[in-house]
Amino acid sequence: MAREIGDQGRVLLLHESGTYASVSGTGQWLGLVTGHTINEEMGIIPLRYLGTTDRNVDQFIDGPKDYTGTLTFHPQDWGMTFFALGSIVDAGSPSPYTHVASELNGGASSAFTSGTLNPFPSFQIEDSHTVVGTGLNFVRTAVGCNVNTLSISAAQGEPVSVEVGYVAQNVNFSSGAATAVTEDTVRPFMWKDFQLHIPSGTVYEAVKSVNINVNNNLSPPHYLNGSEVIAPPVPGNRDYEVSVTLDAASERTKTLWDNYFKGGSTFNMIASFIASTGSRTAAFTFSGCKLIDMDSPTVREGVNEQTITIRPENCVVSANSLNQFWAPW
Repeated sequence: MAREIGDQGRVLLLHESGTYASVSGTGQWLGLVTGHTINEEMGIIPLRYLGTTDRNVDQFIDGPKDYTGTLTFHPQDWGMTFFALGSIVDAGSPSPYTHVASELNGGASSAFTSGTLNPFPSFQIEDSHTVVGTGLNFVRTAVGCNVNTLSISAAQGEPVSVEVGYVAQNVNFSSGAATAVTEDTVRPFMWKDFQLHIPSGTVYEAVKSVNINVNNNLSPPHYLNGSEVIAPPVPGNRDYEVSVTLDAASERTKTLWDNYFKGGSTFNMIASFIASTGSRTAAFTFSGCKLIDMDSPTVREGVNEQTITIRPENCVVSANSLNQFWAPW
C-alpha cells in the first residue's frame, strides 16, 4: 500500500477539441494551484413502494449525476477570464502577446465550442494523485467544464488569489500516468501590482483589499435524452460585483458618497494588474458602474475605514502576456 501524499498531486487544464466534453491537446499550466475539490453527486434515488411488507428502502436506483468543482490558484496569467466571459481575441507576435476577453451573450455562439445547444467555452481539469507502483494512480478528469463563478482577491502583502467554481458534465477515472505539464516559473501577480481607477485615470492610493466577482448563474439541464449526465449548461443572467476596502481619504470620500452612492451617478472603473509593464499586465474595464453600498464607520483611534460595493453592467479584460494563446488554438 502507498499513501497518496499531497506533494505528488497535480492539477492541470486540458483544452477541448471544439466539441463539448471532448478533449484535445496537451496539458496546460493553470497557475500556482493551492487547492482543488471535485464534488460528485451520484443522485441515488431511494424508492419505497407498496407490497414489500416492511418499512425499509425497497430499491436504490441511479438518478441524475451532477459534478461541480472549486479550483484555487495564484495567477501568473489571466487566461481563465476567457472561460468566464466567453470570447477571446489573441494577437501580437513575437512575445509579449495581447489578449482581449469579452462577453459572450446568448445571441452568439462560441468560436471554440460547436453544437446545436450553443455551448459556452469549455475545458477539462485533470486532478491526479500519483504513487509508487504501476496502475495505482488516482487520476480524475472533469470534462465539459464551464466557469460558473470567478473570484479574484487581492489583499495587502499577499499574492493575488483566484477561485473558480465550475460545472462539469462528467468525471472520468484512470489509474495510469498523469498528463505531463510544463511549470511556469514566473512570479505570481501580487498585491503591489494592483491599482484601482474610479473613474478611469483616477487612482485610489489607499486600497487595502479588493474582491472581483463574476457569476454566470449556470443552469445544468438534465434533458430526457437517454443520458444521466447534464447537457451543456445554460448561462443565466451575468452578474458582476466588486467589493473594495480602503482607508478613508478626504479627496475620495466626498466623490464616493456624494456623487456615486448618495447621488447615484454611473461611472466607469478600471482594476489593473501590472507585474511587468508591457509584458505581464491586465486591465479589467468595468462600465455602467453603480455604487450600491458604502459602509463608513467612525472609530475612536486610527484611520477610518470604508467598504464599498460596486455593481458594474459590463466588463472587458485587456492583457499583455508571455503566453501566445488563451484560446484553445
